[in-house]
Amino acid sequence: MGSEKIRLLPESIFAKSIEASRKMYEFLQRDFEVSLEYIALDRNQLNVYSTRLADLILRSGPQIMNLLYLLTFYPRGDIPPKEPEKEEKLLNIQVKRQERHDTFKDYLDILPCLSNECVMVDTLKGYIIPFEMEKRKSSDVVFWWEDGYNALKHRAIREFEKSATLKHALYALAALWVLHHQLRTVTNSPPFYSIIKVDMPESELFSEPMDRTHPLVSDYVWGNL
Repeated sequence: MGSEKIRLLPESIFAKSIEASRKMYEFLQRDFEVSLEYIALDRNQLNVYSTRLADLILRSGPQIMNLLYLLTFYPRGDIPPKEPEKEEKLLNIQVKRQERHDTFKDYLDILPCLSNECVMVDTLKGYIIPFEMEKRKSSDVVFWWEDGYNALKHRAIREFEKSATLKHALYALAALWVLHHQLRTVTNSPPFYSIIKVDMPESELFSEPMDRTHPLVSDYVWGNL
């Protein structure tokens, strides 16, 4: 990629984006809670589908991509030296984003920590792993992104009943929750500190995310419900 350099986000843009994303999460969560007035959040109801849930899943997708971008290019010191592979991946995402070709998988590849993040769904009394990869014939996928968001975006007429479900909406919201937690963690941890304080949105659906290897988590992980 020649002399292309990694361009981290300016602090002012980062701060505005974080605040907008936090508000969007709260809007989405509120809409989800309205759905729960008609559909019980219960393991037996997770395959229930509706147009309201479809709308929520589709609105969550761009927010997830935006937070993945913020988590990858948040303002900090220089990228650590002697990490040419990571630098190459960052440059690749940067170029693809300019052309609007960056993908969900691009970010998961450079942010492997996400695949271990669990979140407790308080009502269900169990942990789920929003970014857990599932092996399929052609490639590894995050099931709710492929079967929920992508299916609604590209195959809604054929797959609406299977894609616009309570389960997919729940996982989309949990993914947003995990990303906000990760942003708060990395911007307040060594080796880089951001001067911008990242606050978590408020949630009565989810508890603080934890690593799946934590002893308090291991016996209660449900994986893909």
